[in-house]
Parts: sequence; structure tokens; C-alpha cells
Amino acid sequence: MSRRLFSRGGRTATATTSTSTTTITALPDYEPLSFPLSDTARRELIELSNHRGAAPYEAQLKDSIRHLGLSVSDLNERLRRGQDRLAIVSERRKEKDTDKTAEEERLEQQMPEFETDVEKLTRESERALRETIDRKAELEDEASVLEDLSTTATTNSIAQTRSAAATQSRRRRANGVDSDEEDAAANETNEDDRQEPVNSIVDTFRDLRAKKRAEYTGLSVHQRYGLNNDYVGFKKLWHEAAAGEDGPPLPDASRWFDSNGEPEMTIPSRDAQNGSFDDDEEVAVSRENISVNCPLTLLPMNEPYRSRKCPHVFEKAAILDYLPFRGELQCPQTGCSQKFSRIRFEEEFFLDEAMKRRIQRWRQAEQNRQDMDDEDEDDADESLLVGSQRQARGGRGRGVKREAKRELS
Repeated sequence: MSRRLFSRGGRTATATTSTSTTTITALPDYEPLSFPLSDTARRELIELSNHRGAAPYEAQLKDSIRHLGLSVSDLNERLRRGQDRLAIVSERRKEKDTDKTAEEERLEQQMPEFETDVEKLTRESERALRETIDRKAELEDEASVLEDLSTTATTNSIAQTRSAAATQSRRRRANGVDSDEEDAAANETNEDDRQEPVNSIVDTFRDLRAKKRAEYTGLSVHQRYGLNNDYVGFKKLWHEAAAGEDGPPLPDASRWFDSNGEPEMTIPSRDAQNGSFDDDEEVAVSRENISVNCPLTLLPMNEPYRSRKCPHVFEKAAILDYLPFRGELQCPQTGCSQKFSRIRFEEEFFLDEAMKRRIQRWRQAEQNRQDMDDEDEDDADESLLVGSQRQARGGRGRGVKREAKRELS
């Protein structure tokens, strides 16, 4: 008897026995299971990529970055003022050669502990800032991933449609059914498309997100933070508060992290500011002559907005009036070739918190100077009045003496 066996690919095999012959129809080639997205799912995926609903999270991250910078600025400014006050009190006491006052003793007792606390909180805030920047970058990468995913889903849908048509055509040909239309559909799909299954949308999402994460973690700390506007703003706020107006300038961003990737968060002492710090040509520093006036209005700014493309700062209302509703205009600062658009204002400009604090300190200094000038004028007026009164009294006295002399004569 003979028996015919089947094999994959449409071939048959025959086995012979002494009793009978059996023929079995061949099965089609194995194909992995596929669950393509429906048209509704693809539309919703595209809608998700366009409106992710991440705006509240992005706003919260933005507020967190702002509050971290302001809190560190306040802490370090209070510490510097306390240190300056202690230095003034101590210097006056030495000039008068007297015993320490209660204020000097209190400051000497409080300052060391306060310095330790401020340094600890500053480093913790800096670390929290970098983590917040990482989360912000993750949200931005997620937007890019969803956009790529919606494009991939559409491409996969076309590939799956063609693959299904080709598979159906092969099965019909294997059963002896064929048509010109089926041959045309089969020819549109090459042999590789028939053999390689389309990746699931979930696997594609994971692959794209892993790729973005690898790209971000592959950046150096300087690329991740030193070139980030949020970190630059934080660094300026901290440095101006800790160093003061007369302190050393902020080093170049390439020197903000050491070889191990740890941040440099120390200000050179005042004794070390003269000498090697200024003579070190390898440190790219700039003692900026920063004006608090807007280049457009020539008046002190209230809302200083800095460009992300260039280092120039303008009053928000003034730069908005300068930019057209359509098209682009060159930066109003002389010699700058960067171009801006009003429709992309939020992307191209940001509120410069460091400059805002500088302007606030300038206004306070101007107010203090005005108060001192008023006091000096009052003192001068009072001195002039006292002098006039003395002169009048002196004149009356001399007149009395002259009259007495005439009477005696």
C-alpha cells in the first residue's frame, strides 16, 4: 500500500504500503499573526500626536524651573548681604579699636551655619533643576515619537494591505484560481514584503522611544545643560546673587562641569579674584557692560525678554510692536543678523529672570541714592538756615555795640 504525504510549499509526498494509497492536500506556508490598526485607530493616533494633552505638564515644569532659580537667587543674595554686613561691622570695629558689638557676635555665630545650609540647598536645587530639564526633554521627545509613530502606522497599513492581497492571491493560485487583478496585486508586493511581517505599533513605539532615550543620554552634560536656556538662566541667577555686582564674571559654559560631570557651584573668594583668575586666558569670561535700558525704547525695562538665537534683550511690548504679524525681521540690535517672527515669539524669546533681578536691584539702588541725595539736600538747607540765623544774630550784636560806643562818647 502507498501513502502520499504533504509538505509545506504545496509539494506532496507519497508513501507506499501494502494495503492502500492516501493523498493529503498541502497546507500554506506559516505566516505570523498580524493585528493591523483600524482606520479609526490610525485617526486617533494622528490626533494624539497633534494634541498630546501635555500642556499642563509642560507648564508645571516651566514653573518649577522658574521657582528653583528664584529661590536659589534669594538664598544666595541673603547670604552675601549677611557676609557683607559682617565685613563692614568688623572693619568699623577695628578702625575704632573697640570690643565686638552684639551684632558682630551674632553674625559671626550665624554665618557659618547659614553658609552650609545655603550651599546644600543650592546643590540640591541644581540637581532638581537638571532632573526637571530631563523630564522636559522627555516630553519633547515623546511628541517627536508620536509624530513618527503616526507616520509609521500609515506606512504599515499600506504595507499590510498589499501583503494581505498578495497572500490571498498566492492561496488562490495554489487552489487553481487565478485572475489578472490578483496577479497585479501580487506583483505590487516584492518577495521581502511577503516574508517579513510588519512590526506591531506597540513594538514600534517602544523602539522609537528607546532610540530617543539613547540619543539624549549619549549627550555630554555640557550639551544637555550647558547649552540649555533654562539651565543658563538658573546659572546666571545663582552667580549674580552669590558673587554680587563687583564679583568675578560668570565663566564660559564649557567650565560649568568638571571632568566627572559634576557641576561647579563655587564662587572664588574675594582675595582670589585679583590675580590668577583674571590672568587665566583659558577661562572664557566676559565682564559684560549690561544696560538695563531696552535698545528699542531706550528706557529701563520692566519685562526683559531675551532671544534664544542671540544674547540681546528687549522690553516685551517693544519687541512685539517691532515684529510684524507676517514674515520675519532682523534683530533690531545693530550688527546682529538673526531674524525673528512674531508668530514664533514664545519659541524664540524667553523672560530673562536674571536680567529682571538685576533691574530690580538697580531700581533699589537708584531709590537709595535718591534718598541719600534728599538727606544731603536737607542737611545743606538746614546748615544754610543755621548759618543765616547766626549771621543775623551777629549783625544785631554788632549794631548794639556801636550804639553803646556812641552813647559813651
